Amino acid sequence: MRKLSLLPYLAAGLMLAMPASLRAGDAALATTGTATPADAGDATPADAGIVPGMQSYTAPASHLTATYELDGDISYVGAARTNFGHSLQGNVTELESSARLVMGLQQSADSPIFRFGLSYQRYDFGLSKVAPFPDALQAENLVVGADFSLFSSWLVRVEADPGFYNDARSDRFKNFNVPFSLGGSYIASEDVQWVVGLGIDFNRQFPVIPAIGVRWALNDNWVIDAVLPTPRIEYEWSKNLTLFLGADLDDGTYRIGSNFPRFKRTVTTETTVMNRKIVSYRIVGPFPPTPVYAYYKTHTESTETLLGPPLNDAVVEYDEVRLGAGMSWKATKALTFEFEAGYLPYREFDFHRADTHYSNNDGAAYGRMSVNGQF
Repeated sequence: MRKLSLLPYLAAGLMLAMPASLRAGDAALATTGTATPADAGDATPADAGIVPGMQSYTAPASHLTATYELDGDISYVGAARTNFGHSLQGNVTELESSARLVMGLQQSADSPIFRFGLSYQRYDFGLSKVAPFPDALQAENLVVGADFSLFSSWLVRVEADPGFYNDARSDRFKNFNVPFSLGGSYIASEDVQWVVGLGIDFNRQFPVIPAIGVRWALNDNWVIDAVLPTPRIEYEWSKNLTLFLGADLDDGTYRIGSNFPRFKRTVTTETTVMNRKIVSYRIVGPFPPTPVYAYYKTHTESTETLLGPPLNDAVVEYDEVRLGAGMSWKATKALTFEFEAGYLPYREFDFHRADTHYSNNDGAAYGRMSVNGQF
């Protein structure tokens, strides 16, 4: 029986990405007593929209207002020893980059915020020649959704991300997918906010995943942000600088191209041919001399073995977990920069429909920096 992927269970919190971006990060929102749609912000595609905090916003009556959210992210993971199957191993490095631009439109203070945007994410892997999985994974998608208030204390987000999710080699219609999520944020008090979510991706091993989390402000400086995929413990060093310790769980599905090669292992063997030849004589008795023979290796042969099953058009679920620490610096009212470093203990390429998966044996260090702008 095949080994079940670890992250489908851990990544249940990925579906909190939408509601988590509705966190009541500002005291002004928490004290109003009414959950008003706001400039919720977004993060990288990998985070599916999480940002630290939500800003209260009141639009002029019957006046269309536009807001913009811009996110960029780049990270590098060092060489991690990975199991390729068939007793083969090799190092895998990773360069991840992403960009996201979302516009929010609101007619009035009591109306929903409609969100439209573009998103891009790419993983580039440095692989050994015998690695039986793609060297890149890429997502190019639209962002379509809405934020609105429900009852007196709920903030709700609905979002769909239609686009192409592939191995960066082709944009065929088969690569088209529409993962979407529904989430809500309940303001229990000025310091506690509950987040629930539901996400659906029919290419995932477990298509429907529910989840729950909480954000708890212990005091003016400390916050426990137990909301996946980026749970954190935060310490506000100053008004513009926040230190954090936490994790990042990433989960996405991609379709491999129809021309994906099957990797081969070449084995060379040598055959000894009994080519007997007299090279000398030796005297072991009075007569006659005894001949001395030599034998030569005269034949070599190479054979090729295909590694793994055929993966053309297969769907791969890419999972990874990062543990790290960093800082968030609010450079201006609109721009926030983050710098982070840590360790990646887990990564898996799970071709669950082909009953094949590849995971790392050892972890590796990583570094990340990102920028978020809200205008």
